[in-house]
Amino acid sequence: MVQNQKANNIKEAINKKLVFSEEEVCRLLKISPEKLNSWENEFRLFFAGKTAGGQKIYRQKDLLIMVRLKELLEENVLTTAGIKRKIEEEFGFKTDRIPPEKLLSTLSEIKEELRAIVKALEKNRKKG
Repeated sequence: MVQNQKANNIKEAINKKLVFSEEEVCRLLKISPEKLNSWENEFRLFFAGKTAGGQKIYRQKDLLIMVRLKELLEENVLTTAGIKRKIEEEFGFKTDRIPPEKLLSTLSEIKEELRAIVKALEKNRKKG
């Protein structure tokens, strides 16, 4: 119950602002800048903008994603891939990814069709 209250307090703080500095994010979530950078690199679910002075800034949605990410990591139930999928589902990211082997197969078919088209065009050009 205490965990839910903490999450609600953080969410209330997030709803009061549109943009947050890296320091504010770290303070609200009680994480280090290094941890924040590692999440940004590992999960690629949120992205920092930059101010004219080069400081990182995050949107409300980014923070909400980070709060959920922290919750899922603390639960220690899902794998990294499972956490990514869960957040993608909860936040409405596109999750219908094509398996790599099907993508390669489709690209090979397209390549062969293009070769056939090129051959047909060359044949027509030689006739005319």
